[in-house]
Formats: sequence, C-alpha cells, structure tokens
Amino acid sequence: MPAIRILLGGVATTVRDAVLRAVKEQVDLEVVGVAADPWELLQAAGALAADVVVVPAPAGGLPGVATHLLDQYPGIRVLAVTGAGTAVSYRLRPQLVEVAWATPAELAAAIRADDEADR
Repeated sequence: MPAIRILLGGVATTVRDAVLRAVKEQVDLEVVGVAADPWELLQAAGALAADVVVVPAPAGGLPGVATHLLDQYPGIRVLAVTGAGTAVSYRLRPQLVEVAWATPAELAAAIRADDEADR
C-alpha cells in the first residue's frame, strides 16, 4: 500500500516539527515537500501528488488556500492545524471534522483518518 503523501504549507516551525515527528517512523506516511506561500503550495500539491496538505488554521475560519486546493484537487484533504494542538480536516465532500492532537501518534492518526476510510 502506498504511503500517504503529505505536503506542508506555510505552517509554523513548531507545527512543522510536530508533523515531522509524527511521521518519522510511520511507513505509511511521507512528507513530500514544504511550500512557503499559497501560490507555491497550489503548484506543489499537484506536482508532488499530495494526498494531505497541512496548512495553518486562521482564528475562526477556513484557510483561504483550502478552498483553492479543494477546487483544483478534488481528491485532496486539507488538514488545518493550530499551534494549540488542534486540527480541522476538510474534504470536498460535505465533511468537516475537528480533531484534537497532543502527541505525535494522535497527529499521525489525524493525518490518516480520512485516507483510511477511502481505501
């Protein structure tokens, strides 16, 4: 079974490090790239065939780039994370799931959540 391909987009260093720790020893998860700005993120999501894109969550809303990612790549999942250890998962189908994570294992589970249901 191929690994879930993860792209990091403009997240804080603490969040990036948390994701890297979460996937470090997971054979089914792979960080395929890091994009600094929204334009680069949109390009990289397609070029790198990302399954999950991790982006920062703005206070009280959907990250603007999430809408563009979901429009351009209907199969992609956007995981919007906060520095406080929570994340919101977005898919094109009507689904908004809030997840809490505090450990690398919980973050890895949040990254896998939708993908496992699709397989």
